[in-house]
Amino acid sequence: MKIIDRYMIKGIIFPLLYCLFLFLFLYIIIDLFGHLDEIIKKGIPFSDVKTYYLSYLPFIFVQAMPFAVLLATVFLLGNLNRHNEIVALRASGVNTLRIIAPLLFLGIFISLAVYFVNDRLVPEASIVTRTIKETKFEGEKKERTERLENITVFGKEGKMFYARYYDIPNKILYDVIILEHDVNQVLRRKITAEKMVWLGNRWRFFNCGVFRFNKDGAIFGEPLIFKTKILKFYEKPEDLLKYQTQPEFMNYSQLKEYIRLLSLGNERTANKLFVDLHQKLALPFMSIVIMLIGIPFALRKNRAGAIMSMGITVAIAVSFYGVNAVSIALGKGGFLPPIVSAWAANTIFATLGIILIRKIST
Repeated sequence: MKIIDRYMIKGIIFPLLYCLFLFLFLYIIIDLFGHLDEIIKKGIPFSDVKTYYLSYLPFIFVQAMPFAVLLATVFLLGNLNRHNEIVALRASGVNTLRIIAPLLFLGIFISLAVYFVNDRLVPEASIVTRTIKETKFEGEKKERTERLENITVFGKEGKMFYARYYDIPNKILYDVIILEHDVNQVLRRKITAEKMVWLGNRWRFFNCGVFRFNKDGAIFGEPLIFKTKILKFYEKPEDLLKYQTQPEFMNYSQLKEYIRLLSLGNERTANKLFVDLHQKLALPFMSIVIMLIGIPFALRKNRAGAIMSMGITVAIAVSFYGVNAVSIALGKGGFLPPIVSAWAANTIFATLGIILIRKIST
């Protein structure tokens, strides 16, 4: 590694870690004060509070890293620019792209690290935080009376259960699909139903179809059609609420496999899940995109100084999150293809950053 690379990496590491720690600390403190009343009133043990916030750290890390990268990049380059070190490097024949190259490589490494944390740690940690929040912090105070959409449960005897939505007060599930697998995860049977109604000790299926599959995954025999039928399904209504699996609780491969196995007949629901799938890949690369946005403004010399550059950069970064939220909403609404929806903000702002960098390099 050349001297300039070591100098740039060393210069950004401390502000990056400082900003990341600050964001983590502030996030936890704000959330802690939000739950302080429940913690004191209910006498929640310190061990539960500690577990909750330790499990919360991976999620905060993923969310805070882009802004930490942005502030660290603007601080480093703004500081170098203020002391005319960028001018000195350019005068010695080092072009702008060579100056920022180590930062870009670091940004790629950070994005890969964020992907690892988001894919391997966040799903399991989110289940822990959700469980503690609902059972300890909220307890019985929060009664779930709304309807839930896209209920998914990995049940007993190799069953994978899906319902488009669940009417909780009436205990009715609509547009139901149940996949039964053997020990080798080979599909044996698929059950579809217009709805399932809880009778107090068992489920009644309405407009039900049963499809059987051979070892090669092909349907054999005639499908069995029932206007109404009681079938074995061991999960109770409270189990569906407790064990439901949502996209944020799955890693990329699990969600991809879930979509493949479920073979959703509801195009709108499938579209939403594909948006979530592509978003799991796009989210980690926000760090490098945000860095590309910050670099040209940090390198630009202006009379207003670093504060103006920082303000403009943060405003653009906030705009990035706004565009991303809108594109995700449009994707889940079916107005954009899932892959376009997930990657639109990254593509637009990365292109903008590259254009601005090329402009100041010439």
